[in-house]
Amino acid sequence: MCLTGYYYSENGPGKLSSDRSLPITVNILFAVNSYGTFIQLLLSRWIVMRYRRLQVAVEAVQEVEGLLGEKFLAQHKSSLTTRFFIGFTIILTVTMGSTIVVMPLVPSVLPENPSAVLVAIILFLLALIIILIECTPLLIYLCYYIISHYMQMILLHSETDRAEDQRNLIGAENLKILRRNALIFDHLCHASSELNHIFSVPVLILLIMKFVSVISTSFFSIYYFVHRTDVLENYSLFFPFTFFTEGTRILILLFAADMPVNQVCFLRERLIRMSHSRFYRTSAEKIAVMTVLMQIDEGRVRLSAAGLFDVGVNLIPAVSASSFT
Repeated sequence: MCLTGYYYSENGPGKLSSDRSLPITVNILFAVNSYGTFIQLLLSRWIVMRYRRLQVAVEAVQEVEGLLGEKFLAQHKSSLTTRFFIGFTIILTVTMGSTIVVMPLVPSVLPENPSAVLVAIILFLLALIIILIECTPLLIYLCYYIISHYMQMILLHSETDRAEDQRNLIGAENLKILRRNALIFDHLCHASSELNHIFSVPVLILLIMKFVSVISTSFFSIYYFVHRTDVLENYSLFFPFTFFTEGTRILILLFAADMPVNQVCFLRERLIRMSHSRFYRTSAEKIAVMTVLMQIDEGRVRLSAAGLFDVGVNLIPAVSASSFT
């Protein structure tokens, strides 16, 4: 954020262009980060314009809740509320930290002898913009946590049904459980597909902008450490702060996208083990299990970055290698 404020300030571009000691890379990275901030502000508008798809995803999750039953859901509550409050608290903390590190840059975008009220208003608006930008990754994380939680409930619900039945389940009851689980999984895949249509482009933009920000701040930090310049002096606190916060946001997005995928892999492994156990004896049951296993595909719940690549922790080695390079 302070990169934007500095670049568009009255003295920002002049100082950058007039300082012959600074390489052209500094000007390019400053400009990319500045325009990237405005692009991230538009992501909330992108999501709002696709509210119908979000409504469809919510309806699919409601269908899942109906199939699981209120009694079962009451016994296995999610930590969604807790995660929301923790995430929003972290956002407020990061916002306060960002406001503190940009304090040395505020005079560059203000007229001479500004009033305390004007400074307070600018800092307040800056904090609101940061909160708006940071709420998008939080929304993505919570949505994929919900999908992951209900994926986990599929297997727990099946085990609960069998534990409550004291006698051996007959084939018809096993088939009923399998069909219900397959239906729940289809609803969750439908919800995940709608979320992918909503978040694929924002995730691509977020990953690119966060990655560029991490590269820029690391480059600026190394350059400032080697070549002390007055132009970059005010950024001495901002560079390491942004490097760690933006890097953490990238990791959160990657781990959030992988949560449903991990649950699908676990569900597939459990069904394979159960297919060889005493639960499924008849040929009809085994055929039903194989049919369900064919439907359980990790690709149905994966988040893609605008269809260019799959988002997940598998990107960490590539992102880390590119950052170091």
